[in-house]
Amino acid sequence: MRKLMRSLLPRLAALLGAVLLLAGCAPRSLTRSSAAGRSPLDWPQADSGSRDSSSSDGGKFWDGWDGFWDGSSGSGSPARGTTAEQRRYGSAALLAWPSVLVSVYLDEADGASWDEEAIAESRDTLATAVDWIGEQCARYNVDAHITCDDGSADSGLFYHLTYNGSFAGGTDSAESDDFYTAAYDFCARLDTQELHDRYGTSNVGFLLFLPVDGASFTIVHYMEDGADYYHEFSCLYRYDAYTAPDAAETPAVYAHEILHLFGAPDLYEGSTDYYVTPDLTAYVEETWPEEIMLDTYGPGGSMVYGGIDKEIGPLTAYRLGLCTEFEGMDRFPQVTELPAGAFSARTPSGDVRLPDGAVAARPGA
Repeated sequence: MRKLMRSLLPRLAALLGAVLLLAGCAPRSLTRSSAAGRSPLDWPQADSGSRDSSSSDGGKFWDGWDGFWDGSSGSGSPARGTTAEQRRYGSAALLAWPSVLVSVYLDEADGASWDEEAIAESRDTLATAVDWIGEQCARYNVDAHITCDDGSADSGLFYHLTYNGSFAGGTDSAESDDFYTAAYDFCARLDTQELHDRYGTSNVGFLLFLPVDGASFTIVHYMEDGADYYHEFSCLYRYDAYTAPDAAETPAVYAHEILHLFGAPDLYEGSTDYYVTPDLTAYVEETWPEEIMLDTYGPGGSMVYGGIDKEIGPLTAYRLGLCTEFEGMDRFPQVTELPAGAFSARTPSGDVRLPDGAVAARPGA
């Protein structure tokens, strides 16, 4: 399995822009190479909630992007990432706190897309994953309250948008910088005070569903980010790039990625979480072989649908804030250095690098 590296270009672009503004001029544009070849302003706009079967476009779930928002941050929404808790955890915060997951299904403008049947299947997979997470939390005497899209009309938790470009997908899943910039933008726009008031929580994670095969991954917030990169989102591909063609992602993959939003680290060899050493991985494999942050496949690398034959082991539960100790914590004290639910950009040597923010759930071979 592997951890994707978030491009430093958006941050460098922002720094360059700030320098130019301080010098008394503004940059005309800052271009970056992109497989999509589009800027965020070129993204179409979305409708939310229910399908209008009487619409002239044949009942698509999306409309044009322009005009959906009026340029405001949304219903008097306060600035995000400004409190100490927000800077520590990011938008999804802790699993033990009430939270909502906003589903955003993305079509390619001239390519792959989501139809009603595929969205319904994905919803079923999501429901299985969220229910399983709740059951696992109950093992630690924690009552998880995660509200997600269930197909209800006008829930505010479902969007179907079109991206005016294409997705890279594949085993590398090297999506463009323009895609990430746009994803951060519309996550911020969808994170409104109205949403918070409706569900009684400001803890919001985003699930971006891409209609191609790929290696699903999650973008997380690091403590070193401060108020930057506040919104956290999982990119969930329709198909698993590592197995047979058209093999849909499993509930275990959905659950693995969602748990990243709340602070669960990758525990497999090659993880870029600084405290996950080869010794720790070997220990987890021996002590909790069914740990979901170790592997998402079934026996023999099989794909398991309709349920999840994994567990949230005590170490992951500790990192999620579900318990206060785990077997082996004296042997691996670095696991206990960070606040539960938080990520750090530091390296095993203790150095802090610029945060990359992306966590993937698939084996690299």
